[in-house]
Order: sequence, then structure tokens, then C-alpha cells
Amino acid sequence: MRKRTLLASVGSGVALSLSGCMGMLGSGSDGGSNTYLDAKEWEGVDDPSNLPFPTHGQALPSATLPAPLRDDTEVSIPDDFETDLLVTFIYTNCMTMCPRLTALMAQTQDYAREEGYSDQVSFVETSFDPARDDADAFREWADKHRVEMDDGNWYFLRPQSKERAKEVVQENYGIHFTKTEPENMDAYMFSHAGVILLVNQDGYVERAYKLQAQRNPDSPRVSRQQITDDLATLREREG
Repeated sequence: MRKRTLLASVGSGVALSLSGCMGMLGSGSDGGSNTYLDAKEWEGVDDPSNLPFPTHGQALPSATLPAPLRDDTEVSIPDDFETDLLVTFIYTNCMTMCPRLTALMAQTQDYAREEGYSDQVSFVETSFDPARDDADAFREWADKHRVEMDDGNWYFLRPQSKERAKEVVQENYGIHFTKTEPENMDAYMFSHAGVILLVNQDGYVERAYKLQAQRNPDSPRVSRQQITDDLATLREREG
């Protein structure tokens, strides 16, 4: 059964702010034996399992996509990975939400390297703008946002078409995005949800971090510290 898509505020490129939500989501249950971290409640949501994106204790949906910076080799997530995963969804012309998502991912990559387990964590960014996000665009994005490609643990994935992007990102992972329609069509943007998923080595979601609109001063902020603390606990409990 397909998850409902998360509506986003049009034209701003930021996620819809839900009343009373926290930046760090859990399933509202113990997640069974599939997870290592305790569940975190999401205030104002009776059943987080009904959210459009996967949350604590749910299996990460599978997808197979080309990786342009790896000679377009097809990569399947989570099946091709035996590591923990941080997964998010971006487009490289974004000037609002996506730089924040990538910064959190890159800071966590730095942390994993400092802690000596960069080979046990992989980072995956999937584009929903395949028309513009080719290998050159990904290289420029990585340079701009201090992504360390030499570590070998960072993957940029690119759906083969806009239809495939819709199928994978929106229908499979529940991350809604809407293309804007400016007069200059070469400058189109997207409004979209901003979510980072922390996935354990068995392919189950431990945390879903949802970024809020920066213009809302009351919105909890997802921090690098939250993510690295959760990752450290996960690595310790996985052994």
C-alpha cells in the first residue's frame, strides 16, 4: 500500500510545518526487534506509521538507481549496503532546504571519519531533478558543500527520468516535491519536504529527521549533534 505524500509549501523549497511536531521522529512504538535505538514520540501524531515517509522500525523501501559518479553503475538501496545509512533527497539547484540537508549529511560524514568508522556508514543523496542533476552537477554540489568523495562512502543517485523520480522519491519514499512554473523555465525550482533517514545495517529505519521551515522561529531544529549522537549509539549497540 503506497504511503500518502507529504504536501509541501509551494514556491519556498521548504518542508511543510506541521503543528506541534518535533524535528526527530519515532514510530510511537518499540519497533520490535528490528531496531537498536529506542523509539521517539512525535508530538501531535497519534500513529507515526501513517506518515508518508518511513519511520522508526519500518523497513527502508527498496530502489535501484544509476550512480552517475560511479560510471552510472546501478545501486540498490538498502540491498547493496551492509553499513548503516543516512539517506536524503535533494536537487542541486536548490538554495534553501537542500544545502541544509547536505550540510547535516557532510558534517556527519566528518564525524564518522573522526570516530574511525567511516567504512561502516554510507551516505545517499537521491535527486528528483534528473533533467539537470548529471555527474557534473553532482561534482559541483559535492565541492560546494564539502562532501568528501574520496572516502568512497557517499553516493549520488539519479533516476532515469522525471517519471522515475516521481515513482521512487514521492511514491516509494513518501517525499513530496512540486515543480514551480516561473516564466523562465530554465530556472524552475521545487517545493519539497526535507527528511533525512538514519537506517541500520539491517535496512530498518532508526530515525527520521524532518527539517522545518527556517522562517518559523518556533520550529525545533534538527542538529548535527542529534544525528551524530544517534549514530554513535547505533554503532555501539550494533557492536
